[in-house]
Amino acid sequence: MNVLAATHNVRDFLDRRVRSKDLDIPWWAPLLSAAALIGVVTVAVLQREAAGPIVLAGLVIVVPSLSMFFIPTTADWLKHNMWVIDAVPTIVGSAWLMSHPATAFWPQHDFAPAVLVPITLEMVIREGLRIGTLYGIASGVVIGVFAADTPSGIGVHFLLLVVGWVCGLMMLAQMRALRAERLARSQEHARATEAERTRIAREIHDLVGHSLSITLLHLTAARRSVAEGDDAAEAVSALTEAEAVGRRAMAEIRRTIGVLSASGAGTAPLPGASDVVRLVEEGRSAGQSIAFSSTGDLSRIDAGVGLGIYRILQESLANAIRHAPGAPVSVSLAVSDGVRLSVRNPLVGPRRGVGEGSGLAGMATRAEQLRGRLSAGDDGTMWKVDLVIPPHCLIRKAIA
Repeated sequence: MNVLAATHNVRDFLDRRVRSKDLDIPWWAPLLSAAALIGVVTVAVLQREAAGPIVLAGLVIVVPSLSMFFIPTTADWLKHNMWVIDAVPTIVGSAWLMSHPATAFWPQHDFAPAVLVPITLEMVIREGLRIGTLYGIASGVVIGVFAADTPSGIGVHFLLLVVGWVCGLMMLAQMRALRAERLARSQEHARATEAERTRIAREIHDLVGHSLSITLLHLTAARRSVAEGDDAAEAVSALTEAEAVGRRAMAEIRRTIGVLSASGAGTAPLPGASDVVRLVEEGRSAGQSIAFSSTGDLSRIDAGVGLGIYRILQESLANAIRHAPGAPVSVSLAVSDGVRLSVRNPLVGPRRGVGEGSGLAGMATRAEQLRGRLSAGDDGTMWKVDLVIPPHCLIRKAIA
């Protein structure tokens, strides 16, 4: 259990250090690189007989290279320029090591030039292509100067150095691709989240705006009945109807949020084209004069299209009640090859410009999502809203 806990601690420590350097590599990658470096340096040291100076040369190589695990990078510049700590010491230490010939054992395969291979690979990954390439070139110069006469041949050491540089370049490209993919996913998630919030806000805006408009009409009727001393039953009836509208609105809000958030909380279907009649009746019950006509088979309208039509009519009626209370409103809904919704009401008070307010913007967005065309504005005496949805795949085909 203690061994397992120690392993987890080491892994967490290395993972934190790697992340602090903005490196998208697994925690074991630098550990493997460090182990390879220590192994190669150890063999290279043991191949030489001058124990004291050679051990010191090995420490000059290893200690700075391992410093990334322990040196805190609180300064942003240092975090992105760790090469200033280990680039020169490792080059100098390797040159020092190669200046002593390998005579103790296995002299035909000198490990000293190979010391620069894992360091070059790490430099490319950690510091990028420019610094890594410059370090590789400097390593090649050191090998050319101090290891030209090794029994294994200078060509082998150059080849190993190029292999280390190429492997580092491949891992760097993979790391950058992974970082770009994570960024793209994060941006896509942010866009999707924002779009979902906008959609929920639009649904709630339309629902609450209409319900409050109807409720206010009932409350106004109740207030007038009380103020004018009319039959108290009328006031009670108006208040009862306002309470019913409020309860229905709360139930629809819960259902809408449940469906939109995919939480499973909403089991009843959202309103569609067939519910526009109930919408008109709610407005009439609040005292608004609404003339409604419908032609064609509403069941042909797809659920998504029907919800959009319902919300656009809901917002249109809310605007009519809010800006022209008591004025007659005419609504027509026609279904043939496509769908056409028309809402008309007289202008009362200051004229509204097209696109003003979040309600009209929401209506326009819904129409665009339905691949339809929406126009809203006045002709001097009437406020007109026209929605035209051409035939497309969202309109159900008539069943033969």
